Amino acid sequence: MAIADYETALVTGASAGIGAATVRALAAKGLAVTAVARRADRLEALAVETGCTPLALDLTDTKALNEALRGREVDVLVNNAGLGRGMASFLEASAEDIDLTISTNVIAFLHVIHAVAPNMVARKTGHMVNIGSIAGLYPLQSPIYGASKGAVRLASQNLRIDLEGSGVRLTEICPGRVVTEFLVQASGEEAARNIYGQFDELQPEDIADAIVYAVDAPWRVNVSTIEIVPTEQIIGGIHTTRVER
Repeated sequence: MAIADYETALVTGASAGIGAATVRALAAKGLAVTAVARRADRLEALAVETGCTPLALDLTDTKALNEALRGREVDVLVNNAGLGRGMASFLEASAEDIDLTISTNVIAFLHVIHAVAPNMVARKTGHMVNIGSIAGLYPLQSPIYGASKGAVRLASQNLRIDLEGSGVRLTEICPGRVVTEFLVQASGEEAARNIYGQFDELQPEDIADAIVYAVDAPWRVNVSTIEIVPTEQIIGGIHTTRVER
């Protein structure tokens, strides 16, 4: 199953950034794309641009999510919706930071799959793409966000076992730093200005291209994980702080 064999797609977190770029890329490939996000005005503009079907929905509302998505026939699911709160310091994060990040990045993420995947399995066709992060692969200074994306990582790997024999493929995309609204929402505009521009960061279209690559592979090929970072972003290093006793 390559993209030409699929007809429909559903993209969450579609109002901006990676989600909007993915809607554009999949629509350009001829798929009928449903674009899901909270911001209806952004979705309407994207619909005018791409021909996608807008679906304004707060994915943290599990009841509304299931009413809108359960049983829906989807060939390609791009499970992209996510956010990061309390990025600066876990010890100074609020209870709301923890709850909102986990409810969006883990609970809603799982409910989207739970609503859509059974129909894929019943039809023995489909491709799920989960947007993870390098924060789910390596230690970074983001315990809440890292925990949520670590959950995406293990859920994706375990789902491959659940999907055995179904004909449904699953890909996890793990980006490094991408220029989107993510950092603005996570840390504020000033912090985002200070972080972005240190090197040539990824653009949302780079991630959309990786998604198209994975979905367009021959059916025998399951691209399990793509780790994609800017050329100048290096993960790692040792930082030591001497504590005087």
